[in-house]
Amino acid sequence: MTSLMEICKERMLNEMIRPITANSTAWKALIVDHESMRIISGCCKMYDVMEENITVVEKIDIARQPLPDLEAIYFLSPKIESIDLLINDFRKKDKPMYAAAHLFFTSKLGDAEFEKIRTSPAIAKIKTLKELNMEFISYESQVYHFDMGKSLFSFFSPDSTDGAKTQALVANKLVTLMAALNEYPIIRYSKSHALASTLATAVQTRLDSLARTAVGWTPNEDRAILLVLDRTFDPISPLLHEFSYQAMVYDLLDVKNDRFKYNFTSNSGVQQHKEILLGETDPLWPVLRHMHIAEAIEWVITQFNDFAKANAKMTDRKQASSLTDMSEMMRSMPQYTEMLSKYSVHYNLTESAMNVFNGKKIENIASIEQDMACGTDADGNTVKNLISVMPGILADETISMTDKIRLLMIFIISQEGIKDQDRKRLVDLAKMSFKDQKSIENLFYLGVALNKGAKAKKVKKDVKKKKKRGDDVPFTLSRYVPNLKEILEAQAQNQLDASEFPYVRDDPSITSGRSGSVSASKPTSLREGSKQPRWADKDKGKKKEDPKNNFQGARIIVFIAGGMTYSEMRSAYEISQATQRQVIIGSTHILTPADFVEQLASLKSPAASV
Repeated sequence: MTSLMEICKERMLNEMIRPITANSTAWKALIVDHESMRIISGCCKMYDVMEENITVVEKIDIARQPLPDLEAIYFLSPKIESIDLLINDFRKKDKPMYAAAHLFFTSKLGDAEFEKIRTSPAIAKIKTLKELNMEFISYESQVYHFDMGKSLFSFFSPDSTDGAKTQALVANKLVTLMAALNEYPIIRYSKSHALASTLATAVQTRLDSLARTAVGWTPNEDRAILLVLDRTFDPISPLLHEFSYQAMVYDLLDVKNDRFKYNFTSNSGVQQHKEILLGETDPLWPVLRHMHIAEAIEWVITQFNDFAKANAKMTDRKQASSLTDMSEMMRSMPQYTEMLSKYSVHYNLTESAMNVFNGKKIENIASIEQDMACGTDADGNTVKNLISVMPGILADETISMTDKIRLLMIFIISQEGIKDQDRKRLVDLAKMSFKDQKSIENLFYLGVALNKGAKAKKVKKDVKKKKKRGDDVPFTLSRYVPNLKEILEAQAQNQLDASEFPYVRDDPSITSGRSGSVSASKPTSLREGSKQPRWADKDKGKKKEDPKNNFQGARIIVFIAGGMTYSEMRSAYEISQATQRQVIIGSTHILTPADFVEQLASLKSPAASV
């Protein structure tokens, strides 16, 4: 199966740009708004667009130079602000912004918006009007999101006033994803919270309408499974320190909009600044991103040494055995700067991540996190009296407040609540602000019991507390298996409990002729065992991820309302590799631990002080 990014790129070019540019040698302008620009950027390079006789790409909300001799392709979200700006481009009949307009909308245009365009001066210049049905960002080959960073508040805050509106918007976006993938899926949902059920039903209703009204739409016969979840199904995963390369980089480093900036010393000794974009445009990124950081470092050094050895002029040089060695060797080879740049990027990323790891005492914190989350220690023994280790860490002023908040949250979740006096004592030891305390207390709105024996907010737990999985643990600080991974394993083996994850309508086990399921098979371990005592001890026999998979059978598509984590994204790829079924994962947005803590704090704001 083709990757999600390739599917979106082909649709963008074949259904929007090429039909307008193919029969003409004349240049065209491409006009976008913020939302549509994000969609294009997710699947296309600027080069891909400019190759199609596009001379300029501009945002509709900025001042633009009139190009009255050029026709323009407008790719817009169907919001009133963008439509008003479109109409304004053609308000002056004698001085139009462009010679003509070809309109493409990211999703269905409402009746009121259509009527506004029809009765406007712009109608005389419009040659094309089409709904492209693409209201999502293809973030990776198997990952999508909706760029809705405030959705956790909308869905779970008692102060939210737009919950129903946000749910409808999410359902519409999910339907555009199904249309892009050519899927009319069998829909399942988690019973952990009413939100998943509501969203799943709304998607089913909209898909049924699409199937009735879409002209020429012939969805895949081998029907996918769409699994709708929400953040309450696993509140621990967004808090844990994760040591796979991608997750660790986004957690520990200052990455903004997938960009990381760093300073380095050039061969001439001059301090320079560089910005790198993290993503699949870097051919090494898909290979490295899901490796444990220790494996990623080893892989980069090995590849660098292979490069050095293969070059005749460098055969007399020693091999690098550490990041420091690698740095010194790169500085001594200025003539190979361009060729070595791909290794330099990951040298700087891994070095920066490890500097933070060592400087913030994260190894000690992560060890306790794993004991709490798993309920057992690295040897598989049940952990007892965890509260005794908390005071020393929470009182340590060298540990960041965010890490303290994360640890206390994990402690409360894993213990299914603690005594109120214990929580107050630990909060005081950590010297947490009122806002910090609210972020912890607001876990209640995600179904977490704060006090021992207290009732949580009507959330049914999907996956029971894990037992240690000895065949799935290559590193002692990476023992916790995200709930999603276990859910996907069960779904891929046709063993997911229908009482906990019911079908909206079509149950393949009782509906004749339905696809979307596979026969039960022997469970597949996704990581080989290891008894090494240190987090950075390598598992030499571990098979590396192959980024090029030939998938077979029906897709499994996952949607998580309220944010997904990088560990959950990794889990989707691992299940794909183990089962050879394409698993596509998505959410309203991607969460880092810091994001999650901040968004929890906003769920219920503290009352204004008098």
